[in-house]
Amino acid sequence: MTTLPPEGQNPQVPGGQPSNDPVAPPAPQAPVPPQQPQAQAPQAPPVPPQQPQYQQAPQYQQPAGGQVPPGGGYQQPYAQQPVTDPVSNITLNYWLSVFFSWLPALIFFLIEKDKGNRQAYEFHRDNLNFSLLRVIVGFVAIIPYIGWAIAVLGGIVLFVFHIIAAAKAAEAYRTGQKPPFIFNVPLIR
Repeated sequence: MTTLPPEGQNPQVPGGQPSNDPVAPPAPQAPVPPQQPQAQAPQAPPVPPQQPQYQQAPQYQQPAGGQVPPGGGYQQPYAQQPVTDPVSNITLNYWLSVFFSWLPALIFFLIEKDKGNRQAYEFHRDNLNFSLLRVIVGFVAIIPYIGWAIAVLGGIVLFVFHIIAAAKAAEAYRTGQKPPFIFNVPLIR
């Protein structure tokens, strides 16, 4: 019995020629691996990190004619100073004066008097006046017999009034009112 190759296939001989021999066994064929698609998206090259950009300092330029302008010729660019809110200084002044008497009031008064803000000046001046009034009431204690009672009672009352004024000072400044002391003696004008 002879076996025939399946239809449509011709057995090949080792020389690469098809065999007409119906009895020759078919030559084994090597399996062909499936091809994978070769079209991959090209990868972008890695981007190096950017270096920070620095502004170059202005260079000195000699003015025309060889003359140096007043101030040495080099103009340094200055940033505008932020405007400070006087409310924070007033609040700090009042609360420090409540507990440390006239010394913080005097320091703030001397620092703030030449800054040009009339309303802030009035607040610092009145705080100094009230603090000096508290000191004067404390000196009443040297009067024999009744002086210590006046100094203690007056000191407590003025201490409470100073606390009330310190609590109301910021709001009074913002609304444009006068300093919030219940009463005051104008020792410094």
